[in-house]
Amino acid sequence: MSRDIPRRRFIRTSAIAGTALFAGCGGDGGDGGGDGGDGSGDGGDGSDGDDGMDGGDGDDGMDGGDGEQTTTESGPPSVALSVPSLEFTFFARMQNAFDAAKSDGTIASDSTFYDAGNSQSTQVSDVETAISNEVDLLLISAITAEGVINAISQANEADIPVVAIDRNVAQGETVSYVASDNVQLGRRSTELCLGFMEEMEQKDTYNIVQLEGTPGASVTNDRGEGFSNAVSNNDSLSRLASQTGEFSTQNALSVMEDFITQYGDEIDGVFCQNDLMALGVHQALQNADMSVPVTGIDGTEAWVQRFSDNEFYGTIAQLPEEMVNTAIETGKAHLAGEDVEDTIVIEGLEVTQDNASDYLSQYFG
Repeated sequence: MSRDIPRRRFIRTSAIAGTALFAGCGGDGGDGGGDGGDGSGDGGDGSDGDDGMDGGDGDDGMDGGDGEQTTTESGPPSVALSVPSLEFTFFARMQNAFDAAKSDGTIASDSTFYDAGNSQSTQVSDVETAISNEVDLLLISAITAEGVINAISQANEADIPVVAIDRNVAQGETVSYVASDNVQLGRRSTELCLGFMEEMEQKDTYNIVQLEGTPGASVTNDRGEGFSNAVSNNDSLSRLASQTGEFSTQNALSVMEDFITQYGDEIDGVFCQNDLMALGVHQALQNADMSVPVTGIDGTEAWVQRFSDNEFYGTIAQLPEEMVNTAIETGKAHLAGEDVEDTIVIEGLEVTQDNASDYLSQYFG
């Protein structure tokens, strides 16, 4: 498989009328949603991820072309962006892109970024605050798909268009859902791990453990589905165990220690639903003096830096900057009365030791 870093790009089912979808801030974007190399799902064939990419019933929220919702005549729209937690580098990069959009005048200077601190009640409160402030556009990456249903309903009642970004919502009207095809990200990362296991040792069957993300989050469900698809489609791959690590390095360390105690040398590889958990797994393996392939998703700087001394570590990188900019432009197009796509897929990029240095220079240099 190619280890080269291609020029960033993203795919859509069709063009968003009259709207240019800008690349991530600073041009180099980030590790964000893109499977850039092979494409989010090998070319972004989001068909496998339809269940996770339904745009939160976005069709109902796409009518807004009657002229009632328009960008404020006095300037760019006021936008609110709510994310689960800045503990995750992925969402910190979203904040950087959001701040850049304010600085560039793409959105109003009074636009507000909300960090929920991984608290569902805080996220709901933040959205309610944004609604009371009468923002023109709400962008949200939901902690869980179900947890923000009432808040989204309030935004709908206030005629504030909503764009779901990275993580979807279970109910409510949304203009669009901008994200990676997380089903494909999960499948590709799992198959990358299988490739590493095959390189390390020739066996008839390889046992893999999975560390899952926050229970109930759409991204957790989708990446888990991708993992299951990879196991089902590869006769040589066997699921040994799965357990939530809550997308947390410390939790993943504890979970992996338990896996090592329970399964020991039966473990041939580890798939983590994000890179922060991969860091915790790395620490547990190091403590146990074990060498096992580990793959994650997101493309965070700290995890990719580990690749320098381990050829059997990898990730499928995402482009959070491009997600934010695309979500903003999609929302602005809707406010201008244009039709927009209910799902927009942002591709990802396979990163291994072979291209880690170039990747870090391009996206973090």
